[in-house]
Amino acid sequence: TFLFAVVNNIMEMRTDALKLLVMHRRPVPRAAATIGAWLNIFQFLIVTSICTNCVLLVCLYDAEGKWKLEPGLAAILVMEHILLLIKFGFSRFVPEEPAWVRANRVKNATNSQIVSKEVLRTISGVGIAPQKQ
Repeated sequence: TFLFAVVNNIMEMRTDALKLLVMHRRPVPRAAATIGAWLNIFQFLIVTSICTNCVLLVCLYDAEGKWKLEPGLAAILVMEHILLLIKFGFSRFVPEEPAWVRANRVKNATNSQIVSKEVLRTISGVGIAPQKQ
């Protein structure tokens, strides 16, 4: 019984180590050009939050439930439209990727292409002088 328990514990430690080190490893992160669908999700959340906050201001301002277009309510509506215009103005005129980031990305891409071509030439043996013995 003792021998079976020791063999069982050793096998269990090895299988647990295999699971932790190989099977349940954190995936290798991949580089992406943009944040993808998250950009649209964040823009939707911004517009929704502007509208929701203005509705909350209207509900707090109009505590009596009259729903008359008074100067305070009109100011809140004007503020909502101004905030939405500012948001859409920023998303229209501010680039998603600054020029210096784009330039570095293009430079790194061309450098990696040059290096990969050199590595392929080295591996294939093209352009290498025969060695003298």
